[in-house]
Amino acid sequence: MVGITPESDGTNDEPVTADEKRAVDEKHAILVAPSPTASYQTTSDIDSYADDFVDIDSDNLNLTITTSGGDVLAAFQGAVHCLGDSTTVLIDIEADGDRQGGNYTGIVSAGIDSTRSPIGFSYLIRNLGAGAHTFKLQWKSSVNGRGMRLKSHAQFWVREI
Repeated sequence: MVGITPESDGTNDEPVTADEKRAVDEKHAILVAPSPTASYQTTSDIDSYADDFVDIDSDNLNLTITTSGGDVLAAFQGAVHCLGDSTTVLIDIEADGDRQGGNYTGIVSAGIDSTRSPIGFSYLIRNLGAGAHTFKLQWKSSVNGRGMRLKSHAQFWVREI
């Protein structure tokens, strides 16, 4: 065709073969393919009086993605306050039944009182196998019977990276 220069492989000005072009296209498709992601933003306040780790909202803040295997990045952002005097809220992620922050500490803890306290974190969960994985956002109060409230519009998401 007049006026069109054929693509070359950049090394010796040889035209790119169909196999070379297909290989590049396949690698490009992998790079631009969306990673499995799940997210939820709360629509109302959520209260708890738990002094052991429990799901914050087992209907909506338990997220499942199917991965090709590797690492998953999880993140949370929200505002929490105490229903009464002060307490410490501990927040954790349970991945496939394994709590990531441990039995006593969680991933993050924050002292809270009756005013809203913003809490946010991201957490890398490493070396998951290929397949479906469930991530549960959990919390507890450090003071027995002391209530906590997660304000609406909190966000929790997970993404394979």
